[in-house]
Amino acid sequence: EIMALLDVPPGPVIGKAYAFLLDLRMEKGPLGKEAAGEALKEWWSTQQR
Repeated sequence: EIMALLDVPPGPVIGKAYAFLLDLRMEKGPLGKEAAGEALKEWWSTQQR
């Protein structure tokens, strides 16, 4: 789902995105799929590509 949401192929960025989501869950508790997706997109917009 991360690859589809960010439109990226398999690679190291998927691990980084997954780690971001895990950290986010630890900080804010369980998020809905939509909220997690929006947070992931926001995170992705700040990453160097």
